[in-house]
Amino acid sequence: MIKKKRAVGLLLLIIGTVVRVTSADALADKVLLDFDQASMASSWVVDSGSAQVVIREGRQVLQLRAAAGEAAKIRLRPASGFWDLRDYVNVTVDMENPGKEAVWFRLLIADPHTKNELPDRPNLSYNGWVKAKEKRAFNSAVVRHRYRSDVPEWLQLFPDMNGVPHAEMWVWFGVNPAKITEVVLTVDAQPIEQSLWLHGLRGTRRSLPKKLLEDPDAFFPMIDVYGQYKHEEWPGKIYSDQDLVEARRDESRDFKRHPRPIAFNRFGGWKEGPVLEATGHFRTEKRAGKWWLIDPEGKLFWSLGCTGIGQQRSRVKLDKKRHFFEDLPVPTHPLYSKWYRRGGQDYDAGNVVLFRKFGKEYASVYNEWSLRRARSWGLNTLGSWSAAAKEQPTSLKMPYTIMSWIEGLPVKPIEKLSDPFDPRFVERIVMSLRKRESDALEDPYCIGIFDQNEIYWGKDPAEKVLEIREQCDLSTPIRQALEGFLSDADSEDNETLRDFFCYMTDTYYRKCQEAVRLAAPNKLYLGSRIHEGAMIPEVVRAAARYCDVVSFNVYEKELKRFGEASKWKESFFTEDKPFLVGEFHFGALDRGKFAMGLNVAADQRNRAENYVHYIKSALTNPRCVGAHWFHYMDSPTTGRHQDAENFNCGILSTSDTPYPEMVEAMRRVGASLYSYRERMD
Repeated sequence: MIKKKRAVGLLLLIIGTVVRVTSADALADKVLLDFDQASMASSWVVDSGSAQVVIREGRQVLQLRAAAGEAAKIRLRPASGFWDLRDYVNVTVDMENPGKEAVWFRLLIADPHTKNELPDRPNLSYNGWVKAKEKRAFNSAVVRHRYRSDVPEWLQLFPDMNGVPHAEMWVWFGVNPAKITEVVLTVDAQPIEQSLWLHGLRGTRRSLPKKLLEDPDAFFPMIDVYGQYKHEEWPGKIYSDQDLVEARRDESRDFKRHPRPIAFNRFGGWKEGPVLEATGHFRTEKRAGKWWLIDPEGKLFWSLGCTGIGQQRSRVKLDKKRHFFEDLPVPTHPLYSKWYRRGGQDYDAGNVVLFRKFGKEYASVYNEWSLRRARSWGLNTLGSWSAAAKEQPTSLKMPYTIMSWIEGLPVKPIEKLSDPFDPRFVERIVMSLRKRESDALEDPYCIGIFDQNEIYWGKDPAEKVLEIREQCDLSTPIRQALEGFLSDADSEDNETLRDFFCYMTDTYYRKCQEAVRLAAPNKLYLGSRIHEGAMIPEVVRAAARYCDVVSFNVYEKELKRFGEASKWKESFFTEDKPFLVGEFHFGALDRGKFAMGLNVAADQRNRAENYVHYIKSALTNPRCVGAHWFHYMDSPTTGRHQDAENFNCGILSTSDTPYPEMVEAMRRVGASLYSYRERMD
């Protein structure tokens, strides 16, 4: 341990010339725009609406105004060159809403590589809301694009982490923090006039921890026994085992104050809604222009869920990070040894927290506790990877989904794809389901079955087929199918290659459907949870042909026109089929986490705002029949054992503490779920 700390200190000494932090206790905010200065007209450009300097409480502010029925957009820019925000975590916009209604805005942080104003990745864009008469400092974190920025050498101190202390997020999207060209603020048209008073723009929050720079021996270990970052404080942080016990007691009382929504029947369907055909299992039906799930009792059902509910693996890698953790027990400890894996190189820190909170019977207690949470939070579905779905008590039982995994038969260039041309393909799926999920196959509470998860079909069908030809041996069934297909074709041009890709995807989804019908004829086939990297017509068309419900993992800001053409994207999902969102989330950096996730938020309040907005947009979409949040618990602060994800993606922190803002938002949505869906046209 001492040697490791000395090495850290030496590395920091060596790279000290590239670390740009002050020695003050707090790094002063960097003023980017101050509208109280005499004239800064050259620092903004108005695209729509109007902007003018007005006096507010003796100071100049910039008023952005959108007339009724019109939008407003303003570009805030440096007087020259770029804004260099390498020392800072956030661009903070100080704003005020003088009106009588809340204002929704979009904020885009751009660099020279930003090509358009798409409100989703790869751009760095936020959704925000300012309440009537409210002043708000909106902290939009500057996500660092790992491949467009000068990556500081000190990052090697934190291997396999998407975000590092003090909340620098280094990933495959975002901007170059040294070359911020503009901040674009957009207010969409509403029936009423809207105004925002902009007080200024600042760089805020030190990016590199001062303690790490000045005294690395004091910085490490940086993670406490509850999986929390030691060097920050925040509301709800756990400091002792007694805090855990008291939190459990408080939450138990909270369950009693917040029972399951009264609008739900025993399945979570709309109790007071119309009675339709009851089959004893879940099915789909289009009614009055909207797709719905129908529960086993014939009631309308919209699936509001979360993945990973219940006990889960929360392992962390210790190979390069052992010195990160405070008070690690030795791997031979008589009580804690069972939570070590790989000869002491992995440690299940999450379950240790549950042991401290729920006692030695935590394994049997926690899944039931999680069911009580989900019901109290207004959810009606246990999403994928939910351990609580197994052996549910009758009084707490909830609908759930299951996953089919195909063992073996890999196709080299397409990650997670098993060879659909292999004659053993259907049999493998059926055997897997009967072996792993036998209790679910006729359970009325089981909604349906996903296959695999996020198959990497790619964006270029012809290129992917060429990769199959190059990487798959002639003895493999998929290569044989390809060669036979090409020998029957007139040419081997891109169109022919694309045709084989369509034949392959069609074969895959057709055979998956066949397997589900054989193993579980009463269950819905939910598809493969198509992710952003595979949302192309050639994949979606095949899925829509054979899936009862097409599933997508959609890390976008909203779903109102999901899959349709926009000014930034071509359409890829035009079929009149119901779809289900298998994953979505929003993350923030205000509670001790270093990385937000695949969708960004300013703080916990903004996470909750985005959750409500996302679900409402899903309820507005006539094809959408459900959305499942990813994930029940934050990923470990130092990264998951299998990858670098250390996101604020959970409804719970790593200390098993619910985020109250998220819980309140979920309850609010759950309470009005069916009335909102029914009245939206």
